[in-house]
Amino acid sequence: MAFLDYFLYIFHMSVIMMLGNQRKNVIVYTKERDKMKKNVLVIDDDAEILETMKLYLEDIANVTVVYNGRQALYKAKQQQFDVILLDIEMPVMNGFKTLEQLRNMEECINTPVVIITGKRDKYSVMNSISMGIDGYLLKPISKNEVVEKVKEVSDKKQQYKNRRTILAIDDDMSYLKQINNFLREQYNVIMINSTKLALDYLTNHIPDLILLDYQMPFYNGVALLSILKQNDNCCNIPVIILSGTLDKAAIAEFYPYAPAAFLAKPINKEALLQTVQKALIPKP
Repeated sequence: MAFLDYFLYIFHMSVIMMLGNQRKNVIVYTKERDKMKKNVLVIDDDAEILETMKLYLEDIANVTVVYNGRQALYKAKQQQFDVILLDIEMPVMNGFKTLEQLRNMEECINTPVVIITGKRDKYSVMNSISMGIDGYLLKPISKNEVVEKVKEVSDKKQQYKNRRTILAIDDDMSYLKQINNFLREQYNVIMINSTKLALDYLTNHIPDLILLDYQMPFYNGVALLSILKQNDNCCNIPVIILSGTLDKAAIAEFYPYAPAAFLAKPINKEALLQTVQKALIPKP
């Protein structure tokens, strides 16, 4: 009996150790699998939609959910996301305003954004496209739709990582969207519609090129360029001046600050691309 008890004890301990090792292996495997998943941020004020997206994507992504744009901006500063799913109609900050601010964050400049909405009207669709979205899914959305779209767009961030960044400064948001449409296939475009916000952005970021409107409130283009040229971090950034009133007097104001080029509004895509490419060529 003593031998049998000893044998059963050894067998029991062996089983416990085996199960413990298996559990450790499962934990390690789970952690490694989670590391391989994409990080997806879902922004929607509908709790049911948020839960549905989590269920749909749980096999391929680590999903973070927030209820409005302000929460989204806070989360985006804390964590890097591979894809953002964004509703249009939300309280506090709607989808368009949220997208505009996300695109001006260094953390999200290359992050693919897919709109998830029930809005089918022409304005919502065209405005979303003009702001450079990567997909537009209409509610109700099937699991296959959202999974395939997340897979499709999730590799874009890596593809865009090494692209040059252009800061476009103009108080006309519709004009900024047009510039973004012209340039977004080749460059990362930051759109800022005030000189104050532009100065705030340039405190922490150095773009490869600046497109600067001449006539703006508070600081006009000349005043802002003067400030930039006195800043050690910004003085060597090439600046292209955009304006609908480029007469000789206006051009003469800029000469002391040596802008890279002048372009008169309205600007066509080909002329803008050629001017940008030329301005980005390093000076000997």
